[in-house]
Amino acid sequence: MAPGISYDDSGLLASYFGVTCLAFILVPASISTFRSAPKDPHKSLCNCNECRANDKRKAALRSATHKRKLLRRILPLILGWALFAYLSYGLYLAPPMETSVYDPFDILGIGSSASEKEIKKHYKRLSLQFHPDKVKLGPNETYEQVETKFVDITKAYKSLTDEVTVENLRKYGNPDGPQQREDKIAIPKWVVEGKSSIWVLAAYGVVLGFGIPFVVGRWWFRQRKLTRDGILNATAEIFFHQLRDDTDFLSLIALLASAVEFQAILAPPAKLSKKDRKERQARIETLEQELDTQRADLLIDESPTMKKESRVIVTTAAARRARALIWAHLLRYDLPKDLASEQLEVLRAAPPLLTALANIALGHNWLKTSLACQKLQPAIVQAIPVGGSPLAQLPGITLEKGLELEITTGAEGRKWLEKWVSINDDEYPEANAVARTFPRLEVTDAQFRVTGEKVVTPSSIVQLEFKARWVYPKDPKEVSNGSARADSVEVVEKEVTKEKKEEEKKNYPPTGYAHAPHWPANRSPGFSALMGDSKLDKVIVQPMRVADVPFDEPREYSLQFQAPPQPNLYSFVLYLSSDTFVGSDIARPVMLKVEPAPAESDDDDDISEPEEDSLAGQMAMMRGEKVKASAVHDESEYETDTSSDEDGPRRGRAINEDTDSDSD
Repeated sequence: MAPGISYDDSGLLASYFGVTCLAFILVPASISTFRSAPKDPHKSLCNCNECRANDKRKAALRSATHKRKLLRRILPLILGWALFAYLSYGLYLAPPMETSVYDPFDILGIGSSASEKEIKKHYKRLSLQFHPDKVKLGPNETYEQVETKFVDITKAYKSLTDEVTVENLRKYGNPDGPQQREDKIAIPKWVVEGKSSIWVLAAYGVVLGFGIPFVVGRWWFRQRKLTRDGILNATAEIFFHQLRDDTDFLSLIALLASAVEFQAILAPPAKLSKKDRKERQARIETLEQELDTQRADLLIDESPTMKKESRVIVTTAAARRARALIWAHLLRYDLPKDLASEQLEVLRAAPPLLTALANIALGHNWLKTSLACQKLQPAIVQAIPVGGSPLAQLPGITLEKGLELEITTGAEGRKWLEKWVSINDDEYPEANAVARTFPRLEVTDAQFRVTGEKVVTPSSIVQLEFKARWVYPKDPKEVSNGSARADSVEVVEKEVTKEKKEEEKKNYPPTGYAHAPHWPANRSPGFSALMGDSKLDKVIVQPMRVADVPFDEPREYSLQFQAPPQPNLYSFVLYLSSDTFVGSDIARPVMLKVEPAPAESDDDDDISEPEEDSLAGQMAMMRGEKVKASAVHDESEYETDTSSDEDGPRRGRAINEDTDSDSD
């Protein structure tokens, strides 16, 4: 070992080091484990009975998650704090470490204000008293101790009287001059010396040779299994090979259920007997039959335009089970407790899988399939199959009742929410209350722009700028009644002011959570905006997800793309798809006119030619260069008759003006 460095003989430094490291680890870990969850600043946008019941379910799930986290950490924390207490108690019992500063006055036993004469007198008395030749040894005293004490007294005396010793004490804090620094390593000496050294080397070998490579390798291989969307590579391969440009809703559900992630979630227990496995599979078959019957009642069937080879068929027991659980969620089928817990885990794993499906469709630029994948997200959130009535989102309205009300009330199409609000059916008071505060996406403006240009030229960078906001449905009857009473400007102003105040009263924070009573997590509403060509079934501009949509003033958003290379009038569609609400999608046609680039102007040469009346023009004429005629004398554009006439001089006229008027 290098000189000046040694191991800890007493073991105190190692204890101090261990206590410090344990404190840095245990204190944050204990706080994060035992503290209550931070209060969510966002609130639910809906207070209906179904949402309140779902909030209780979500709170119970969060509590269960916290308990599982506590159970995993409680034993390591107890062991860690026990070790911390043991080391702290050892430090408490240990003698204090010597860290005294060299003080010659203290060694001589004299005050620091003593004069040199008093110091010499005191030293003379001590030298006679503690000289080794004159001291009688005590029962527990050795000659070396007496000699050491006399040497210390002599050094202390010299450090106060001798100039060289005084200078050493002032510079180095020691009368003997600079001393070799001694550093101690916070490892007990017994650990590295003697019989324990072989065990220390073995521990180093295990940690460095096996432990660290195992942890790093495990993390690396786990990351290699995942794609950028956070799904397994095997799942991405299944999605890529089976997704088609004409895949319908039923095949999308089957493809989603084929994800490899569900195999770990829905795998049967290892100790399950063969008989129990058959019963487990029989329950799923019975569930599938009941779901098929309910799906037929809702007229949900495969798309007739989908090719036969595009149909997705589940091939594993886990995929079949996952498909049944997803359909049970979409059809709002009540499941037993064990199946409901499996369904919950399936729904929790679904969001990244849905994102991956949409990204694969967008990678092929399939417009129809991309929109179908985007519609699948709110369908699962609201537990409404694609094609179902959006009225089923409202509390108290089932899927079957939603289809019936859609026919009887006419609440369908883009304005289904306004139509339902205008009906105000007394049979569903809570649904009416929720509908009046149910947000609907509105696009107020959409146009193409090129920065710094007035027209769109071929291959230019174009911005599709549109303004969007969330709005509340308005009762057409209320609007018409207000218009009938508005027979003066004052009445109109009063109605507008009153309407604004009412809107301000019922506006809630736009950063809250949406009405989603069937989804097992909080859901913030947002939408995706993309531009496509419906005739070619192609995505022109990749989607942009927007989550900060305001409720009051429209906010401007933009999609950037390159204009077509040929001048023409192009027809596109701006699609705005909600990721939370069913029936809130917007398809707005937009026309892009690409005009030829303007021809190069030839006025640059004229600009460089000076006028003949200017100094530069005179010099150019002397050199024989071309100059521009003076604007003062250039009257070729007008002809003025200056001949004397009885009626006075005639007015000037343009050269292209009709001269027949002179004959009148």
